[in-house]
Amino acid sequence: MAKTNQTEKVNYLEEHEGEGFENLTAADYAVPFLRILQLLSPQVNKNSPDYITGAEPGMFFNTVTEKLYGNEVNLIPLTFQKVWLEWLPDRGGLTGKHEPYSIKINKSDFSNWKTPGGNTISECLLFYCLVIGHLEDGPLVFSLFSSGIKHGKNWNTQIMLTHLPNGKKAPYFSSVWKLKTVLNKNQMGEWYQIGEKKTAIVRKRFVTEKEFNNFVLPGKNVLSAIKELDYTQLEDKVDTEQDVPY
Repeated sequence: MAKTNQTEKVNYLEEHEGEGFENLTAADYAVPFLRILQLLSPQVNKNSPDYITGAEPGMFFNTVTEKLYGNEVNLIPLTFQKVWLEWLPDRGGLTGKHEPYSIKINKSDFSNWKTPGGNTISECLLFYCLVIGHLEDGPLVFSLFSSGIKHGKNWNTQIMLTHLPNGKKAPYFSSVWKLKTVLNKNQMGEWYQIGEKKTAIVRKRFVTEKEFNNFVLPGKNVLSAIKELDYTQLEDKVDTEQDVPY
């Protein structure tokens, strides 16, 4: 949701609200991803053409606007999706997307799921969110693989247990949640994630009526028009993280 100059006089446009988008499809939108910058991310490398001034490992980053959000973000989750992504061996690239449990796999351990043909399957949790303080940026997709799966499931559990003051179950998009990045280490190296042993996600408050009417509802409408993501955008995320799902 791009910013506009609120002092501009544009009354003449109001009767044409939403016109002109009739021929746009999901393929014509660049849905931004919300990334956690890693030690190997090109955005933090001053010698890379993709370097962004001020970028540091552990920061949240918008892949479309290249905006940095810092090491903490307050998010409104709008909806959720889980997919299985199929990768060619030796990081040969993304070759397919599947509904969970829709294909045959061989599981040897959590991080080693293989198809009968030898490709790797990684579970991916996708949270469609708004960023507080940057609501005009519109919905972003926050993806979690590998070590992030347990934190994503923890977040969903917290969301599921949220109730309104009258005791009724709160909708998925009812609350603002603070996410913080934490440095993780193992024999493979170091990487940033939204928690380590404990999940660094805390519920802050319910969304305000203004946030709900001006951003949550329009954001949900945007998502309803987007039936398919460009999952190839996740390839560089996998390649720049130390705990890759291989």
